[in-house]
Amino acid sequence: MTVERKTIRCFFADKLRWKTRAGDNVRPQRFDPIIPERELDGVDVFASLMVYGLSEQITRHADTPRTYSRELELAVEVFVQAGPELDAEAVEDLVDELCDQVECVVEPEIPQLAAVEVPGTSSQLSVNPSRSGLQRVEVGFDAKGVQLAGAARLVFVIAYSTDVDEREQARATDLETARVTYRFPPVNEELPPAAEDEIDLAGG
Repeated sequence: MTVERKTIRCFFADKLRWKTRAGDNVRPQRFDPIIPERELDGVDVFASLMVYGLSEQITRHADTPRTYSRELELAVEVFVQAGPELDAEAVEDLVDELCDQVECVVEPEIPQLAAVEVPGTSSQLSVNPSRSGLQRVEVGFDAKGVQLAGAARLVFVIAYSTDVDEREQARATDLETARVTYRFPPVNEELPPAAEDEIDLAGG
């Protein structure tokens, strides 16, 4: 659900701040990585991390209340751009270093999601750590322009489950009883009084 996905994105973005060489240039969404220049090892470079959802697979279970198993593909995108001081190998090395740092931060924090409260509800995230973790790494590199740019995307699967939203339950119709109105055909062009009945659906 939207609120759970946002909670997961913000959780990992917060955990990644100041834990990698990107410093506090971490955002919990996809955005244009135009960020302040910072100095790494005496060289001015751009470095940032973006945390966002790629897709989510959902399986609905016939439980009461309804339960959904979800597998969120969470992306952590690494972006590095440097001037002529760095060659292509140095940029790629920095991208790999950032990927290693991201993996070392995210993987141990996945089980901690179970203690995170979902805003607007009284429940916590129901996470399955054994089915969660790093799924793949995608790497890209651009050396056509004056500035070298390197990027990588680490895709983590976060497996969790949700029940019917508490707000949806509050709006749900009581299905234990049903009220039925019977309307009879007119007699001498006059409608007779309607009859009403109440049916017990719970079988009690």
